[in-house]
Amino acid sequence: MTNRCSVCKGAGKIALLNAPCSFCNETGEYTKIAQAYFDNHICQCALYDRKTCPVCGKKCHHDTPNKPKIRLSPM
Repeated sequence: MTNRCSVCKGAGKIALLNAPCSFCNETGEYTKIAQAYFDNHICQCALYDRKTCPVCGKKCHHDTPNKPKIRLSPM
């Protein structure tokens, strides 16, 4: 376990949104709610580059309307 907020990485501010981190109330300290969100978050690549999730830094790991994983041919 870390002593920093999982969402803002201890900064107290979410850099991508340029907004205060509501998970730690801008303290940057570890909270269970931030850790739970980080562990179960929906990929937020649509807010960034549609390739990398800005929350966890991993490659996009979900379906998006613009890039479906399964393509169907027209009938």
